[in-house]
Amino acid sequence: MGETPIPAAVPLAALLVEDSESDALLVVRQLRRAGFDVRHARVESAESLLAALHQRRWDIVLSDCSLPGFDARAALEVLHGSGQDIPFIVISGTIGDETAIELMRTGAHDYLMKGNLSRLGPAVQREIGEARMRAERRHTLAALRDSEASLREAQRIAGLGQWRIDPPGEHLWCSDTLYALFGLERVDEQHARHTLLTRIHPDDLAAMRQAHRELQAGAERFDIEYRILRTDGSLRHVRECAARATAEDGNGARLIGTLYDITAQKAAGEALQAANARLRRLSGRILDAQEAERREVARELHDQIGQALTAVKLELQGMAPSVGDGPAAHRLASAIHITEEALAQVRGLSLNLRPPQLDYMGLEASLRWHAERQCERAGLTLTFHSSLGPTRLDTRIEIVCFRLVQEAVTNIVRHAAASRVDIEVELSGPRLEVCVGDDGHGFDVAQARRRMLEGRSAGLLGMEERAALIGGEVAIESATGHGTRVRVVLPAAGEGTRG
Repeated sequence: MGETPIPAAVPLAALLVEDSESDALLVVRQLRRAGFDVRHARVESAESLLAALHQRRWDIVLSDCSLPGFDARAALEVLHGSGQDIPFIVISGTIGDETAIELMRTGAHDYLMKGNLSRLGPAVQREIGEARMRAERRHTLAALRDSEASLREAQRIAGLGQWRIDPPGEHLWCSDTLYALFGLERVDEQHARHTLLTRIHPDDLAAMRQAHRELQAGAERFDIEYRILRTDGSLRHVRECAARATAEDGNGARLIGTLYDITAQKAAGEALQAANARLRRLSGRILDAQEAERREVARELHDQIGQALTAVKLELQGMAPSVGDGPAAHRLASAIHITEEALAQVRGLSLNLRPPQLDYMGLEASLRWHAERQCERAGLTLTFHSSLGPTRLDTRIEIVCFRLVQEAVTNIVRHAAASRVDIEVELSGPRLEVCVGDDGHGFDVAQARRRMLEGRSAGLLGMEERAALIGGEVAIESATGHGTRVRVVLPAAGEGTRG
């Protein structure tokens, strides 16, 4: 497949770990063809790599797999030791699958062959985008931690204002900290009530006075929030809690109240909501990027590798008549069989990455196809009911629904030791409900959730996060020996519906 050209030149600072000047120039030339304005440096040792990392900021590190006395694994260790989050792509003339997998496991983001650099531009563009997302996520989390720290500090240093009205209720006593909260100097008790009331926000004054009247009339307590206008012109949010108490002399009731500044709490709460919203948007973009990458990889598997394997198979089959019988014929038949198995594996990978039915046949057909395929392979009895029909939903909703059912069915096949699977899909007004049940041995949901929170399992968390990103939820009912039922509820109205 040809590259998609980048419309405008994109500045790129590339650090090349390469001992061949000609190979480095070849990589730089390919990047420029892909639309990057490349500024690069070439290093050949751990010392020069570390020095380059500290001298300036780099967007990407492109490393040969093996250099004299230095290799990609060692380069990765140097990069990780520097503490910098820079995408690392291996570009090698020859690299085995085991070596490539090991490098990816230790932190490499991608690998390409020097003989085929057509994916270099898109790979660099993708990894730089994901690095920006990781940086934004770190920044958001840091801002969130800062907001939480500010909230704790504000709660520690906040002054608490107090007031008291003793029977017969003629005078109001206030603490110095209450006057400080309002930005006022202390006044005599006869004028305290009027002075404080003038600082209440006009829109909140009626509700505040009504709460006080009800307390004086016999209510046990109240707890309200309102705004005050300080003498310096600033607006503060306060919370007032008040209750009735028996007077010290036993005659009548004493009214006691406290006020404390909750402006920092309000700001921190809004910051937390904004941070959570940013995190949800970021997670949504990451999932969208993953799905786009899945779609692209699935297309390349099908269109390139699959077609190449088909061509090899046809060539081998065409040779069969001229070979005749004997050892050569047996080896040719074996080669055809191996090619057919590889072709089947490629097709299976392509379908699992991104089933084309989801794009062309809709959600119901895709769910039915996937469930039938998995259950047939595992020898499970499947019951599938759906009221969705040909109705199409928003692309993200369909993808999330398919991935959740895919995860649930995969868990059944791998862990449930079940004999049957029941799937129900119902579109009811603004909601899409999907239930996936089995008659397997079940599991302890509480224990699984504890393992999830401890970071030892991500299955439940991943399903819940996927659903939450689009305003849905996942509920799991299970008990040891009694099977499992996964219930998914997703939005399906408004923006979720399409023709």
